[in-house]
Amino acid sequence: MRITAKETRAGKASPTAPWSRCTGWTPRLVAAALALGVSLAFAPAASPIPAAGRPVPRLSNPTKTGSTLVNRFFVLLQRKDRAGLRRLLSPAFQVQRADGSSAGRSQYLANLATINKFALTKPKATQAGAALVVRYLAEVEGVVNGKPYTPGPAPRLSVFVWNGTRWLLAAHANFNPLGG
Repeated sequence: MRITAKETRAGKASPTAPWSRCTGWTPRLVAAALALGVSLAFAPAASPIPAAGRPVPRLSNPTKTGSTLVNRFFVLLQRKDRAGLRRLLSPAFQVQRADGSSAGRSQYLANLATINKFALTKPKATQAGAALVVRYLAEVEGVVNGKPYTPGPAPRLSVFVWNGTRWLLAAHANFNPLGG
């Protein structure tokens, strides 16, 4: 950091930092900004142990855990269990559907799809820290956005995050099979 000398009212030179030449930046403000930066660097989001408590589990079989979580999601959706879905969905949850529609958590919970039956196959999951990514095929019969839905086995992608207590579904995407 470069320090320069500045004349004071008494005519004596005093050292000043570059930020003091900027309007509004005082040493106290700079100290507060530095303290904020340091505190953010050590915030729970940056920690391998989330604020709520337990460290991220190191899964010996991510596919087994991922399959269980995805199945729970589909069962809750089939039952239209909004309370259960509220507990499972991350506050940051987003869905992207094959028809181009999308929704955040509150929109999704307000307009749940109707699932008459489903079958999940070919799961594969990977874990990196607090993220668990699951890809699989889902064959679903139901109604989405008021339209009948039976595309055959469609590729899906679900992303779960560890919140210190449990896995939460942060993102879900549906890809209809390509025709042709």
